[in-house]
Amino acid sequence: MTHIDTIMTGHIGRNQEEYADSYDAMTWLTPEKAAKASTLRDSLLTDIFKGRGPEWAFAGTKLYTHSLSPGCRLCGNGGWSCLFINTLCNAKCFYCPSPQADKGQPATNTLEFKTPSDYADYVRIFNIQGVSFSGGEPFMTFERVLTFLKTLRARVSSPLYIWIYTNGLLVTEDKLKTLRDSGLDEIRFDLSANAYRLDALEKAVGIIPCVTVEIPAIPEDLEQTRPLLKTLLDVGVNHLNLHQLRCTPFNTSRLMKRNYTFLHGPKVTVLETELAALELIRYALDENIPLPINYCAFTFRSQFQRAAALKRNGLIIKAAHEDMTPTGHIRTLSVMGDEKHIRSLHDALISKNTDPLLWRTAKSFDQLFFNAALWPWMDFTGVRLKVSYSSTSLRPSVSFRNPFKEVALNRKKKVVIERQTEEPGLILEGSRIHWFGHNYITPEMASQGGMTTENQPMESADTIQRFETFKPGLAPYY
Repeated sequence: MTHIDTIMTGHIGRNQEEYADSYDAMTWLTPEKAAKASTLRDSLLTDIFKGRGPEWAFAGTKLYTHSLSPGCRLCGNGGWSCLFINTLCNAKCFYCPSPQADKGQPATNTLEFKTPSDYADYVRIFNIQGVSFSGGEPFMTFERVLTFLKTLRARVSSPLYIWIYTNGLLVTEDKLKTLRDSGLDEIRFDLSANAYRLDALEKAVGIIPCVTVEIPAIPEDLEQTRPLLKTLLDVGVNHLNLHQLRCTPFNTSRLMKRNYTFLHGPKVTVLETELAALELIRYALDENIPLPINYCAFTFRSQFQRAAALKRNGLIIKAAHEDMTPTGHIRTLSVMGDEKHIRSLHDALISKNTDPLLWRTAKSFDQLFFNAALWPWMDFTGVRLKVSYSSTSLRPSVSFRNPFKEVALNRKKKVVIERQTEEPGLILEGSRIHWFGHNYITPEMASQGGMTTENQPMESADTIQRFETFKPGLAPYY
């Protein structure tokens, strides 16, 4: 069984466990249908890219035309925090992933923020550049939104891009002007929650600087959404974001009633919604509609949004001699050998005036930990390289299950970052050390006649890749 097969089997097992009561009644993708769907997706992508200039972003997981909104770029680059301002909603969308019947407390990343000043301090300390207000329906607690928005603008001095999601049912011109005057940059409408009516959206155009439509790509609505694209452009919409429908235990029965085909993965998604999104993008290009559209696939959200949270935590808790990988894991590098070799490396780093915070030796002088920035100065002759990886989680209080660091947001509020070991230590020697360096530390050298994975033990190569790189492209169908 290959590494990919092992991952897929693991996903299927977890999906079976999560949907135990309804799993057998759900319409899962068969191998035959997977082959046909993959062929259809490839055909749609071929048509989309036929000399017409769309682009891939974020390791080929996000397809877009013309441009991405500032908020979407912040999301992918790791600078975004979504504050769920409430869990109340006045719409009844069939695809809603969770109950929306409780006002609740504003929350993000498992943390509740009862006061806007606490959240503003969190945004400042964790170096967040973009904030969105979601729910529920934010307009159902409008004064709460307004208080948080004004506090962010007053307490965060660094540039901050702020947007809000809404179904539009409670939008008024006065509220839009109040939000604009309080510092809102963008508003995003889920038109599918309101039968694709445009009255609220049209009020926002010309008041809020950026107006976006963000909807799931609902396959049975294509006859409505195709002609809608030109209308959105004409009324002044800046961006259209298409989401992939995700299945949860809460919405399973409603999705099943629509005869959707379910896809296995880290989370269960709907096959037809991805194909509908690609169909809409192809249609816009065929009709020369220059509305910027992006497809927000779950493979993008599950990888890049998770990496963003891991990076924010990791940068605070990691040691100076450790690094962050693109996927947000803390990487710990060390060389191991006899005292003679380690002392030689120690003396060489001192003689080259390297920053002493970027490396340290074990008391027994049989191991030297070093930051990847020192890689060009390291002599790996006669030593072994140990590579370890850790992940992080943000908590409201200490669980005492892992090493942790308390982060004071202010005098009254603190949060906890815990660190979990994901890979305790892979040992590389000889040419394998140089393979690792060429691929993950100094990749620019790999293009100059570098090394491949041919001589690497496949387990180590696959394990390292999992912590170092994103899975490119749209998710496989299975």
